[in-house]
Amino acid sequence: MADTFNKNELILDKVRSISFTDPETKEMLYRLTSLEDSSLNCTAEGDEITDAIGSVITTLYRAKKAKFSATNSLLSLDLAAAQYGSTKEVASLTNKLKGHTYEILEIADSKVTLKNQPIKDSVKFIYSISNSEIGKSYKAGSTVSESEFVISDSSKEIQTPAGLTGKIYVEYAYETEKAVKVANKTSEFPKTCSAIIYAYFRDKCNDNLVYSGAVICPKTKLNPESIELALTSTGKHPFEFDMSKDYCDETNDDLFTIVVSE
Repeated sequence: MADTFNKNELILDKVRSISFTDPETKEMLYRLTSLEDSSLNCTAEGDEITDAIGSVITTLYRAKKAKFSATNSLLSLDLAAAQYGSTKEVASLTNKLKGHTYEILEIADSKVTLKNQPIKDSVKFIYSISNSEIGKSYKAGSTVSESEFVISDSSKEIQTPAGLTGKIYVEYAYETEKAVKVANKTSEFPKTCSAIIYAYFRDKCNDNLVYSGAVICPKTKLNPESIELALTSTGKHPFEFDMSKDYCDETNDDLFTIVVSE
């Protein structure tokens, strides 16, 4: 008869990934794979039972809660969308999104050519560059003058103001089929989903033995009370989600389940 796999003390090597799924359809919503500083926290409320002189007889506990927190090493647009309660929108040939950019261009023959076709009326002003700083502003017009420029609705070309030389600064919007968009709306909040936290464990006596583990969370919701995205190259993406039992399932009150297998 084979030995029973009955492990107790294990080395938690690392949390490999987390997948979030729709609790009804079981379809994956998004997945995180660059996790650090993972923590699983459990709490409960306690009521002390005392006698007539105030001595504690026992403490009765209720209202268990569980929370998982971690930091994704990279900025995740899928996670940001879920934290904001929205859905990441992906552009396509039939569903183009609005991109935003700026360009600094050298004037040649009284004109410049943009990289992208601007959306109509998105170029209201252009600016001269003086000593590497934004200089005088010029507004769009119907004819070229010393204070106005002309931009075509059907081309990327700008006819620059009369007498203007050097470089100009232009901000504009354009349509693209190569983009994604995440919106944070005041009326939307995170939705309930299921989650599985996948991890590697190692045997404490032989760390060459690696076991697979999972924390199965039937009902979770991301906490939107504080969402911070560090807008730096070394910035991380922290998050946390709360776990709860399925209120309508009277036969199952699991907050989460830990499974480790060989």
